[in-house]
Amino acid sequence: MNPRELEHHLQDLFDGRLEGESFEHLQKVLRDDPAARAAYREHLHLQHALEFRTKGVDLLNVVPMDLVVERRRRRSMRIAGLAAAAVVTIGVLVMALVAARTPQPTLTFNTAPGTDISISHALTGEDALEGLVLEPGSRLKVLNGTVELEFASGVRGIVRGPADLTLQREDLLELTNGTVWFEVPKKAVGFKVNTPDLVLTDLGTEFGIISEANFLDEVHVFDGKVEVRSRHGLKKKELLKAGQARYAGPAGRWKETPVRRDHFLDELPTKEIEPAVVSTEDSSGSQLAYADDASASDLFHGLTPVTTGWYLNNGAHPKELTDGIHGAGSNQVPGDPVQGAWTTVGATAEYHLGKGAKGLGYDLTSIQSIASWNGAGFGNQAWTVEVKPVGGDYRILHTVNYHPLSSQPLDGGGATKVVLTDKSGVLASGIESIKFTASHVAGSVGNSFVWRELDVFGGPTKRTP
Repeated sequence: MNPRELEHHLQDLFDGRLEGESFEHLQKVLRDDPAARAAYREHLHLQHALEFRTKGVDLLNVVPMDLVVERRRRRSMRIAGLAAAAVVTIGVLVMALVAARTPQPTLTFNTAPGTDISISHALTGEDALEGLVLEPGSRLKVLNGTVELEFASGVRGIVRGPADLTLQREDLLELTNGTVWFEVPKKAVGFKVNTPDLVLTDLGTEFGIISEANFLDEVHVFDGKVEVRSRHGLKKKELLKAGQARYAGPAGRWKETPVRRDHFLDELPTKEIEPAVVSTEDSSGSQLAYADDASASDLFHGLTPVTTGWYLNNGAHPKELTDGIHGAGSNQVPGDPVQGAWTTVGATAEYHLGKGAKGLGYDLTSIQSIASWNGAGFGNQAWTVEVKPVGGDYRILHTVNYHPLSSQPLDGGGATKVVLTDKSGVLASGIESIKFTASHVAGSVGNSFVWRELDVFGGPTKRTP
């Protein structure tokens, strides 16, 4: 890379326009070429100098040392007290200048107990950064656990692993995947987050982003406003306000989804959080692969749920989720071609178990979910289950996003089965109600799926949880 090309690439990097192969190429050059690293440092120093100047601090306006000496000579005849005061003043001035010459890192971070991370920087060798800091070009992978981000601009974020992010510049973060909550002060309005599906520009707010592979990225706004733009298809823009949430549809349009603050953390945990729920996932190219697994003896069997938002076309109905019957193949039964429940994004089914014989509710030991169809990815599944203890409030137990089947109409047939258990043997205790909320399946028509069966196993709670 010649000096002119390097100059252009560095300028694009600090402007947040350098992406893809160009970004990777620049990283390689900086690792291999000491002269390129020197140029990078000059650009970085200039960038910080300009930022400080906009805040009223001129890093280039340094008092000449000969003038300082002359002033000290003129004051040498003054009384000792004034001389000492002058020395102290000069010392404070010098320290202030030194501090101004050493700008704080663009981003620092802390980790919760039990967190595993890996860091890579654009600069390597003797120029490599040290400590829990990130500068433009730095990449942070959270293998598991939780990380708190603190930007020099005042932006704060909580990252739940697994996650992969790259700092492009102080006000631009590239999020490849992960679940992140952000709080942006007024002075940092304009902060941006890019994901594979969207570009978000903050307008002074509190928001969360969920980005996962084989999943349509979500934005949840808790306070203030953000602007979101899809990176695909029609590349639609939308202004979201507090209390709104959207996911990025595959055609470049924004789709509504329920706001879920409980999907995010806004504080760094003080102790290690070990996931207790075990999700066992299985799939098959045959839509009847799990037909014999539907249960007619679980806690849900025969219960009629309170529902909202389901497709009721072609005989589909959520009451078929708990009838103990998987159902025939699609379009095989006249008058009931679906043979199951047909979801929309945000559809809910709430089941009331009651308080049990002793009034203590029920212990849940496992949950089984079966989805299947003959194409279009309708055999995949995505949902959240919440539980409500006797006299308490709902809390999220687990979220499932399992999309192994193709979304193509002709070759996306098959079935999936997900079973949730707990390492302790009990998923939840003292439960009187359970609610399921359907999420979005990437690529399927309407982001829907065909839910064949929901089984919940357990029994009455025998002692106070």
